[in-house]
Amino acid sequence: MKCYRKGSVTMKKLQKEFEDFNDEIKIGSESDALRDKREKLKSDMEDYFPGECAKYNIDINKSDLRFIHQGSYKIGTTISNPGKSIDLDYAVIFPLDISEYDDPRDLKKAARNALEIKNVRIPVIKEPCVTVAYHSNGNETMHIDFPIYADYNSCLYLARGKEFSENFQWEQADPEGLNNYFLEKFKDNEQLKRIVRYIKKWKQEKYNNSTSNHEVPPSVGLTILACEHYHAYTDDDLSSLYYTMKAIREQFTVSKDWDGTITEATITCNLPVIPYSNVFYKMTSSHLKTFYNRLDTAVENLREAVNLSEAYEAAKYV
Repeated sequence: MKCYRKGSVTMKKLQKEFEDFNDEIKIGSESDALRDKREKLKSDMEDYFPGECAKYNIDINKSDLRFIHQGSYKIGTTISNPGKSIDLDYAVIFPLDISEYDDPRDLKKAARNALEIKNVRIPVIKEPCVTVAYHSNGNETMHIDFPIYADYNSCLYLARGKEFSENFQWEQADPEGLNNYFLEKFKDNEQLKRIVRYIKKWKQEKYNNSTSNHEVPPSVGLTILACEHYHAYTDDDLSSLYYTMKAIREQFTVSKDWDGTITEATITCNLPVIPYSNVFYKMTSSHLKTFYNRLDTAVENLREAVNLSEAYEAAKYV
């Protein structure tokens, strides 16, 4: 849907502010430091992972390994987050008969051991990946996540489960299909990329002090919602952002009590590819209600801004 608003000097000025803000928050590509770390880790995986797998009687060759980018760096929607750790998803894919090797934890332990340097580099096995974090002056500055995928019968399966957890599985997934979904949505559409960055920056601001990832709406969910409910407005990011976020708000199912107080808010956003799971499944009812209330406030502020003709006054609401 492409719409046009009547142009004015003030709104053109506001559009320039939006575009300048986008330039300020966007990260176009990996930094040299992040790229160097990734390349070193890739080299170590290639050199040591097959040997670590052999300890579990799993036969994998260096030439079998394939690496792909996932997430915002791949699709070009990464934004800066001052004072916070930079993160990158870098998937490892290799052929494996998962009917014979049904415990993905062994592969994750092999990956962890391949990347480890005693007392220097200490990878951590997380539920969906193996993570390597880097620190400076006691603070994490960047981390690289390695999701581990088995290629079996022309399908990919993600290794899920922590090292000592009794809950583990090979989950069918399609990381390349998800990449292609986003790349197609963003093809020749710089405004949509900007809208996604604005929404992700809004999330950063509103959840900056959150202590648990489960209370924060995942960026992949916000990105899918923005892509599916995007409203295009030529040279008018304010209207595009307002109508896109308004449409996202309308995806919620909201319950209220007798005096109009919101008692519950729920939303479902399924991945557009296998396993088609709801990306908000980890958020509790309380977290989803907070998400809705914050989104509702943002939409109402943007509505006020859209209805004003003076850029300075509109900017206050933005």
